[in-house]
Amino acid sequence: MRHVCFVLVVLALSPLALAWNATGHKTVAAIAWDNMTPKAQERAVAELLESQAGDCLHEMFPTDSRPLKERQREFFIMAATWPDVVRPKINQQTKKPDDKRPCIQFHQPDWHFLDHYWTGVSGGTGSDAPKDDPAIPIKLPNEVGQMELLQPVVAGTCPSHLQALYLAWIEHLVGDTHQPLHNAGRVTSEPNEQTGDQGGNLFLLKKEKPTDPSNLHSLWDNIIDESVPRNTNESDLAYVTRVSHKIEQDHPKNSVGDLKPGKFEEWSKEGFETAKKIAYPATLQRNQTASATYMATVFDTCELALAKGGYRLANLFNAMFP
Repeated sequence: MRHVCFVLVVLALSPLALAWNATGHKTVAAIAWDNMTPKAQERAVAELLESQAGDCLHEMFPTDSRPLKERQREFFIMAATWPDVVRPKINQQTKKPDDKRPCIQFHQPDWHFLDHYWTGVSGGTGSDAPKDDPAIPIKLPNEVGQMELLQPVVAGTCPSHLQALYLAWIEHLVGDTHQPLHNAGRVTSEPNEQTGDQGGNLFLLKKEKPTDPSNLHSLWDNIIDESVPRNTNESDLAYVTRVSHKIEQDHPKNSVGDLKPGKFEEWSKEGFETAKKIAYPATLQRNQTASATYMATVFDTCELALAKGGYRLANLFNAMFP
């Protein structure tokens, strides 16, 4: 176990990868918090508080005068974004990393996804029918492997400050696994897509205004903010709370089917099947804007995925902290 702790710390930096935006990750965590036992809430926050100054996680704990329970909830929700917070910031002039924060040592871009490869068109038939492509090996490390590794480490004998960071990673990776395009790499004849389209990152879209997504992956990552407008002067936490409660009302826990507790690989394959079925219809064209109908379908799909992610994260922590 100590060897595992060491390996997790010294893994080297590698190229950028994208994920749910902050709203998506916070929403999964907020739904999880609502469905965790008081003991699990207490243990999770206590473990996160073992983080250390300078790791960019410890600093997330609110120090205002609100009741402690409110600040603990916000800390747990914010912790789900920590693996994205430690991404090195890019200098917009040189387009290279320019970040002196000590916490960027914890950036692990390859942990955020697991691409299952496929060819075809969503809803296609004949030669266009979706078909798995097992010829391309699944890359390591990946989101599923890391969740399987981190779960026992958090309950094991690692130093407590590392367990805090790995718990934040678990929060984040459960969210990532429920973004369908984090589980699928579509193979096409395009020059850069013969080994997959990087979860839709290479499927470019037309930007009619600066806030429009530039590619398919970004569209899925940001679908909640695009589809549920913020109220005037609404705080980030109030917005996430409103969104998470809406999703819980639309998709109660007893209505979403088998939550497959702790079956990380099955969660990933579920997202893969969703991506194949929905993400690439023939009506979606490169270098064009997505239709309102497509956007509505993506929102409905992601709303259910976020609900499942939140309930599954709650089940996981309830089991880890009985």
